[in-house]
Amino acid sequence: MPPSHSRIRRIPHRLWLGASLALIALLLALCSLSYLVYRDWRDEQQDNLIQEVLWLEQSLRMHLEAHQEWGDALARDIAAGKVDSRRFAQLAAFYLRENPELVTLERIGMDRQVEWDPHGLRRDERQLGLPEYDAVWRAGRLLRNSYGAPYQGQDGKYRFDLAIPIVHDGRLLGGLRLSYQLDALLYHQVPWWIASKNYISIIDLGGKTLAQKFDAAEQPGNISHQTSFDPPGYGLYLRAVSYRSGLGLTLPVLTVVIALLLLTLLYAVWRIRRHMRERLLAEQRLAKEVSLRQAIEDSMKSGLVAIGLEGEIVRVNRAFCDMLGFAPEELVGSHPPHPFWPADQHGVLADAMDAVRDNRQPEQGFELTLMRKRGDTLVVRLFATPLMEEEGGQRGWIASMFDITERQRQRKEMDAAHSRFLTVLNGLAAGVCVVDEGSAQLLYANPGFAELWQVGDADAPCCVLLPGLKAGEGEDIGQEFIVTGERCLLIRRRRIEWVNGEAAWLAILSDVTADRRREEREQAQQERFQNTARLIAMGEMASTLAHELNQPLTAIHTYAAGVSRRLPEELALPAGVRDAIHAIAEQSRRAAQIVSSIRAFVKKHEPQLERVDPARVVQRALGLAEPLAAKNAVGLQLAADRSPCRVDMDPVLIEQVLLNLMKNAIEALVEAGTPRPGVELHTCVENGQWRVEVVDNGPGLAAGMQDNLFTPFYSTKPEGMGIGLNICRSIVEFHRGEFGAVSSQEGGCVFWFSLPLAGVEES
Repeated sequence: MPPSHSRIRRIPHRLWLGASLALIALLLALCSLSYLVYRDWRDEQQDNLIQEVLWLEQSLRMHLEAHQEWGDALARDIAAGKVDSRRFAQLAAFYLRENPELVTLERIGMDRQVEWDPHGLRRDERQLGLPEYDAVWRAGRLLRNSYGAPYQGQDGKYRFDLAIPIVHDGRLLGGLRLSYQLDALLYHQVPWWIASKNYISIIDLGGKTLAQKFDAAEQPGNISHQTSFDPPGYGLYLRAVSYRSGLGLTLPVLTVVIALLLLTLLYAVWRIRRHMRERLLAEQRLAKEVSLRQAIEDSMKSGLVAIGLEGEIVRVNRAFCDMLGFAPEELVGSHPPHPFWPADQHGVLADAMDAVRDNRQPEQGFELTLMRKRGDTLVVRLFATPLMEEEGGQRGWIASMFDITERQRQRKEMDAAHSRFLTVLNGLAAGVCVVDEGSAQLLYANPGFAELWQVGDADAPCCVLLPGLKAGEGEDIGQEFIVTGERCLLIRRRRIEWVNGEAAWLAILSDVTADRRREEREQAQQERFQNTARLIAMGEMASTLAHELNQPLTAIHTYAAGVSRRLPEELALPAGVRDAIHAIAEQSRRAAQIVSSIRAFVKKHEPQLERVDPARVVQRALGLAEPLAAKNAVGLQLAADRSPCRVDMDPVLIEQVLLNLMKNAIEALVEAGTPRPGVELHTCVENGQWRVEVVDNGPGLAAGMQDNLFTPFYSTKPEGMGIGLNICRSIVEFHRGEFGAVSSQEGGCVFWFSLPLAGVEES
């Protein structure tokens, strides 16, 4: 260490030693003299204060006794009937003006009601509260003047009441109530020469100040005296505290001594001043450095804590305190276990501190659980480094920590969402996969895809060859059908951007084999129905044409035969006329034979039927009609009779009849725009007949429509041929059944037909 530095260190010790001795001598002299002078002065001040307090208490008592005498005289006059409400108001107003400390002067009745006040007769029936009625109640019980306990008025200031009973011939008529405000009483009754020297107040037994009078420019001293304030009593005290005042010219003797001591100190102070300048400059530089470091620490969002060699906390920054909710004073100096250690984490945190001491800190830091002051916990990531001194020794460790609670919560929520997403994808019957567009490598596949595409392990790296998923081919969205053996697969594809930013295909693979087969069955059934309908329509048209053409042909043949008979044989006719007439007759006969043949071909004959369960026929027809009903949002319900029965029928024809009736009902509901449309299919067995009814909730049959329902080529639909119902009726009659249509009472239309049960005709 340089000699100049050691000299600078020794100088303050000698200077402070001399200055301290001089100051001690001066202090002892001043204290001795001051004590003697102060004791005499205090005794004199105390005696003067006691005299003034006693005088003031006697003055206040005499003032209140004068009010009692005046009140007694007024009460006697009221009892004698000399004073009415008007006179009372005049006297009260005058007395209140003369005595500003009085708040009010009232006459109180026996029922606590205010009868008279300074304004005269009171008619609002106001009643006194319990604190205000206390003095009146006491005066009425004792039949003498009484004071009430102090209470707070509506303005928040303390008051006390004087109550004087009004007695006439020994009977209590009520009382007079004089209400005093303590602040006003002191303000008007304490003389100025007392108030200018003392702080005057009225206190209760608990020391609470109820009223006071003081000079705001003066400061109360420590000399005080108090005496009981009775009346009104109730533990009130009149207290006076003298203001601070100087001692005067009481220290001339010490002037010379003080001057000598001050001269002695001047030299020491001059020397100390130069030293203090140097020290102040150093302290200023140190303060700037400390302030800069403190600002840097407080500006950091991560918490910093300095830990001593024994694990005690030496210093914390603002972020650390904000993170845990503790004040720095609550943390600095605490030893393990610290206040922010959860009870169930003491072992984990102690092991972490041991790892820091042994320099076994993980590369990613420690992930620890701490507890805030309000009781909740947070998760932090902590990193620690040794705190070294200039000499090379270690003072402890500096640890920084980051709050990762929210980040951990988000990671858990993301993992849970990812797990839920994978659970949904893995639970799908459809196969889902993601294929790289360039390499066709399988990036993701769910178990459904592995099962449908027969991939052994969906997570194993492999390349799949799906149609339409090659780079640069196809549109961004599309679909393909693949037939593999007996299965038919539908691939829906969409070009997406994968998580790594590369282009990929998202493909959804569905097994539509059952749907395809159902559609093929429906299409075949529809074609059979159309063929049957065409054949039946052709038969009906042929029968109708045969019936309509038979009469014209018969007339032609009759006219030709008649002309031929009427022409005489000897009549000369142009060549070929007779041959033409014979040809006309022959050709008309031949045409009639052709029509008769056609008519005979389409003529009804005994059908070749088979005995079946009608319930199965109904179910097949219902299955064919359900797609049409679902497409048009029409409810389709079956109300079947569970009674077992057998019917001789052609199942295909009866299915076509049921399908045609349900199709007509659905189309009628859609065309009418019926809200909540519905079709019901009822079956029942009664009277040896199997009866079927197709009921809808549409508008029903219009007037005159029912008569033309079964007329050939009559239709209410723009594109209808008018032969559907006629064909249905023909099929039913072909089975020896009945067919009809009626309007429902609840609205809508009912088409029905019935077929005989098997064995009924034979019996």
